[in-house]
Amino acid sequence: MRPSAPSPLKRVLWATDFSRESNACLPWVRWIQQQIQPDIHALYVLPRFSDWVYDAAFFSLEDLRLEIESTREKSISRLTRITRRRGIDCVVAVREGVASEEISGYAREHDIEMIFAGRRGLSEIEQILVGSTTSRLVQHSPIPVFVVPKEKRGVSIRRVLAPVDLNELSMLELRFAISLCRQFGAELTVLHVAEFFNYKVPALKHHRLIERINQRIANSAADLGCNVENIIHETGEPAHKIIEVSARQGIDVIVMATSQRRGLDKILMGSVTQKVLLATSIPLVVLPPNGDSAAE
Repeated sequence: MRPSAPSPLKRVLWATDFSRESNACLPWVRWIQQQIQPDIHALYVLPRFSDWVYDAAFFSLEDLRLEIESTREKSISRLTRITRRRGIDCVVAVREGVASEEISGYAREHDIEMIFAGRRGLSEIEQILVGSTTSRLVQHSPIPVFVVPKEKRGVSIRRVLAPVDLNELSMLELRFAISLCRQFGAELTVLHVAEFFNYKVPALKHHRLIERINQRIANSAADLGCNVENIIHETGEPAHKIIEVSARQGIDVIVMATSQRRGLDKILMGSVTQKVLLATSIPLVVLPPNGDSAAE
């Protein structure tokens, strides 16, 4: 699928903590800027410590104020040096507070349409117990978050994967993936994973099931003016199959949405998106479940 490109992204944000993981986003930010020339913003969030830490570390509020201002200025200078060295023209900003909240707030205030964030190298159990800024960000961000693993790979958007299970949320993924493909002239692959596991489906009924799934995907894409030519069907655990197919098909970017699962169910089972986020070496665009979509 290579339709003509619609209006491109106008404003994107690189959220950084100056780690190697967040620096892995820079080649992607630069590539996006070269392709479609959006306004680039770079944001670093200073941590806000509790009052007792302030009392123990500083003699007075004035000392604290001066230290915060000095650190802010140093951080702005560092952001400026890093982006200029990478050939990225951008607006730099520093805030203080909880990183995921400040990033989301900045995005709202400046009409940001996509956030670039690096994925921390935490294990699954560490993610459950500790979490990370990116993990919290993808759960609460009002706009899509482009999560970049630190693994080195080519930077381009030629092949986009949209995993769909035909619920309303996966139609959001399909819609965004189509827009992304249009914008960058990329090819779209749609993946449907059936979780039959050990259940044996009669061959004839399985064939009819695939026909119906293909028709539903085709109809949904047709409503968006798109003809989907590459639909892949797999059976098994969805996250594993998404990662497997992505590697096999040479996918550059996966598009998925956050789930609405909460509480103990989420802790024990996780979500497919969270599992893919933890394990994939391919950049993942995570969409909010409320239907916001920057690429439309």
